[in-house]
Amino acid sequence: MSLELIELKAKSGPSNKPPLLFVHGSFCSAPIWRYRYMPYFAELGYDCYAVSLSGHGQSGSNWSLHLYGLDDFVKDIEKAVETIGQAPIIVGHSLGGMVVQKYMESNACKGAILMNSLPPSGSFSSVVHMMTHTPDLYWTLNQAILFSPEVVSFDALKRMLVSDDTHPASLAETHGLLQAESLRALTDITFMDIPRKQAQPGFPILVIGGDADVMIPHTALRETATFHGADLHIIKDGPHALMLDKRWEESASYIADWISEKV
Repeated sequence: MSLELIELKAKSGPSNKPPLLFVHGSFCSAPIWRYRYMPYFAELGYDCYAVSLSGHGQSGSNWSLHLYGLDDFVKDIEKAVETIGQAPIIVGHSLGGMVVQKYMESNACKGAILMNSLPPSGSFSSVVHMMTHTPDLYWTLNQAILFSPEVVSFDALKRMLVSDDTHPASLAETHGLLQAESLRALTDITFMDIPRKQAQPGFPILVIGGDADVMIPHTALRETATFHGADLHIIKDGPHALMLDKRWEESASYIADWISEKV
């Protein structure tokens, strides 16, 4: 199986800065990072890469999607790191953050950023959070899991991912990236293959997210940071998809400053 790994080299040419590897969340693929975060960090002198996990985007075929679990996604990160040729700073969003946590159980890296990530305890807190605060979106998400992401309207997607005042055009291309998610992976994050060990020692970890995330409660961010002994930054009024939101640069600049200080 060929692995989709998109890249954007540093604007300034080769540098001593470590590369960045971005790992997407559920129902999408690597190109979700190419709109804002990859150009932003390339401008700052970082070689940027984004991987599509198995069964997503151009990585393998959709017919085999439901055969892939978190262990396969960890292997995807290992292959991507091997292709890059040096240890990167890994940025994982949502489900991708869970995959990065599983990767860190047995692999080291230059640093890790877990953005609006599922916590080590799995998806239970997200289920309760959505059922309590946005039951209609929880129902829509379950329909997408059982049937097709095509059932998710543009308005529902906007409510799930970004702030109310974010221009709809910000999601236009992202809406086209929607795809089915692996049922095996969704079972893994419930109870079958959640992180059971802290990250390997020797590199810094940042947990970052928003307190207005309709999918991941801020208590889950605190749990993740405590479990890994990581730094924590919660963005006021920040939504689930910080990298697509109107205020995306606030999170990106914080991450850039954190990398400069800690890595």
